[in-house]
Amino acid sequence: MTKPELQFLIHGDVPDEFSQEVKRLLEDCYRRLPASGLEVVQVRLLDTVHRLRQLLATEHAELGIAGPLGTEFLALHDAWRDVPRITICQERLAEVPHLVGLGAIRQQVAHSILHGSPEYYTFKLSRDLAEKAQERELPPMALQQLLYYVAIAVKDYEVVHLLVNYGYLDCQVALAFHQLETTDEDKLAWQLAQLNSAARLICLASQLKPLLSLRPLVTKPSIAPGLIQQARAMLSFLPPGDQDKLWALTQQITTAMGGDTHQNIAAALQLTLEVL
Repeated sequence: MTKPELQFLIHGDVPDEFSQEVKRLLEDCYRRLPASGLEVVQVRLLDTVHRLRQLLATEHAELGIAGPLGTEFLALHDAWRDVPRITICQERLAEVPHLVGLGAIRQQVAHSILHGSPEYYTFKLSRDLAEKAQERELPPMALQQLLYYVAIAVKDYEVVHLLVNYGYLDCQVALAFHQLETTDEDKLAWQLAQLNSAARLICLASQLKPLLSLRPLVTKPSIAPGLIQQARAMLSFLPPGDQDKLWALTQQITTAMGGDTHQNIAAALQLTLEVL
């Protein structure tokens, strides 16, 4: 298969062997996946998380991006400057096992193929969705947060689905287990959200990203029980009824998807507003 031209941008003291390893990995992945429509991909390599945080903060301010920086992710993809762009931090990847890092980088390759233009980073609400949000008495800022969590969950599902279909199973399973962890921030957010219906909805929706990504994986009988058990453990800070709602919602979203990414996000947002 035709692979795109990779344009590398180095920030900081990135070892040449790391750069070459990433280059080989990306070229192999683009050769294997259906990337014929992709001409150029920019690849930013950074040495430290501190430099990554500075770079992202500066760029978000320049472009007026209101969302989170994303430094918690192992690797990043965006298309804010009209070209698909992958960002990888050596220090960040060094924190996790090699197979987990492979899974994260391959997800960014799939994002560049499926979501490699600015249109995938903006979303206009339909009248029906806006009315549904009003019924739930969601303030505009809360609706934007909800949309963000639903959108990144849907796009990650599409990415994992593509990778699994092309044989990248082991690295996606490893990454899924890594992501299925409860953080202290999750627990605190849930405690603070109890008396605010909008905050409660957003807190629940923030769990969709790792859960929806499981759906292409749990179709494999040999690995499904372990993944589902780990997902349940991740959600253990939630009441059992909310755990069940979230897991059932991921199945409903998966069933409803089938259009392009924007249609899939709209369907997922509609279901989230109805179910949670």
